[in-house]
Amino acid sequence: MALKIVSEFTLTEMAEILVMLRKKLIKIFAIIVAVWFFSFAFVADPLVMKIKHDLLPKGAELIYRTPLEGFMLKMKISLALGFVAAIPYIVYVAYKTLKERTDVLKDFEFTKGQVVKYAIASVFLFITGVAYGYIIMLPVFMKFLFNMAQSEGVLSYYTISDFVMFVVKMLLVFGLVFQMPLIMIFLVGNGLVKYSTIKKYWRHFVVAIFTIAAIITPPDVLTQMMVAIPMVLFFGISLAITKIVYRDKIAKEAKEEGE
Repeated sequence: MALKIVSEFTLTEMAEILVMLRKKLIKIFAIIVAVWFFSFAFVADPLVMKIKHDLLPKGAELIYRTPLEGFMLKMKISLALGFVAAIPYIVYVAYKTLKERTDVLKDFEFTKGQVVKYAIASVFLFITGVAYGYIIMLPVFMKFLFNMAQSEGVLSYYTISDFVMFVVKMLLVFGLVFQMPLIMIFLVGNGLVKYSTIKKYWRHFVVAIFTIAAIITPPDVLTQMMVAIPMVLFFGISLAITKIVYRDKIAKEAKEEGE
C-alpha cells in the first residue's frame, strides 16, 4: 500500500511538472523546428560538401544506396543541429524546474555571471574538441582505413549517409571529451566529488578512459590511442586546473582528512 501511494504521488508530481513545462516545451520544439528548417535550407548541403572535400581520401568514392539517401541525410543533419541549438535552453529549463520543484539542487545556486562563464568555457572546449577531431584525428584515421582497404585489394565505396554521419558522430565524441576540465571543476567546486578521491583513483580513471576509447572507436590501436591520449592528457590538465582554482578548498579538505 505504501509503495502504491509513493508511486501515485510520484506520477502526480511528474504530471504537474509536465503541465507547468508545457509552454517551455513548446518553445523548445519551436527552437528545434526553426533551426531544423534553416539548416536544411542553408547549412546541410555546404556541410556535406565540406566534409567530403576535407575528409574523403583520394581514390575513395561516395555512393547513394537509395534515391532518398541524400534527402534523408540532410534531414538528419538539420534535426541534429536543431537539438544542439536547443540544448542551452533545455539545460536552463531543467535546472530551474529541479530547483523550484524538488530538493535535488537545494544546495546549488548559480549567478548569471557563473552561468555565462560556464557557457563560454563549454562552447570553447567543445569547439576545440571538434577542431582536434576534424583537423588532426579524422584525416589520419580515414587515410589509414583507405590504405588498409587498398592493401587488401578492396575498392572503397562509402554510402554518403554512413560516411557523413560517422564523421559527425566522431566530432561529437571529441567535443564532449573536451568538456572534461569543466566537468571536474564543477564537481569539485560544488562538493559533489572530493579532489583527493579523484587523485587517489587516477589509475582507475585512466583504465576507464582507454576502455571508453576502445568502445567508441573501430578496433585498431592507432585510432584508440588518438582518442584515449587526449582524454588522458585532459584528465591530467583537469586535475591541475582544479587544484589551482580550488587550492584553498582542497587544502582545507586535506587538513580535515588528516585530523
